[in-house]
Amino acid sequence: MPQSVSMQRFSHVGWISMLAALYFAAAKLSLLLAIPPGYATAVWAPSGLALAVLLLAGNRVWPGIWLGAAFANVTVQSSALAAVFIASGNTLEAVVGASLIRHFIGVPRRFDRSEDVFKFVGLVAIASVVAATIGALSIAATGGIPWADFPAHWWTWWQGDTMGIIIVTPLILLWTDTPPEAR
Repeated sequence: MPQSVSMQRFSHVGWISMLAALYFAAAKLSLLLAIPPGYATAVWAPSGLALAVLLLAGNRVWPGIWLGAAFANVTVQSSALAAVFIASGNTLEAVVGASLIRHFIGVPRRFDRSEDVFKFVGLVAIASVVAATIGALSIAATGGIPWADFPAHWWTWWQGDTMGIIIVTPLILLWTDTPPEAR
């Protein structure tokens, strides 16, 4: 196998591994602030991290989100089946969000235009519906929460993912931008 092909593969595997580890660590820290029974928080930083990495590295690193989310959710009081569905919802949220943002804004690094800020917030709010719906449904369906508590958990989940993306993604995008003097 030519060296360039093996380096590309290592780079791809490296991105996925790094993303999985970072997502897991951010999830475990964020879960310290979760409402009982420990599934949703008011700010879910891993969603912001996931979206930023997909915007920077491309959708091909999605397995890192799935692995990090699945491992983090297995350590919570949920079933393995719920962890698989939650990880899938978190991954789909990031893929949908990255696709919408690329289509309607591009990859904003500095958010220089107020129009881009408003679009970003709206697109993020739409993408966050995916993880909130799949996550809350999977927890309710596996008995982790009573169905009567579904709306409150869905709302907290959606709010937490939306806020996590609004806060964390722009910070990472700005942090990875080339300084103006280096351009």
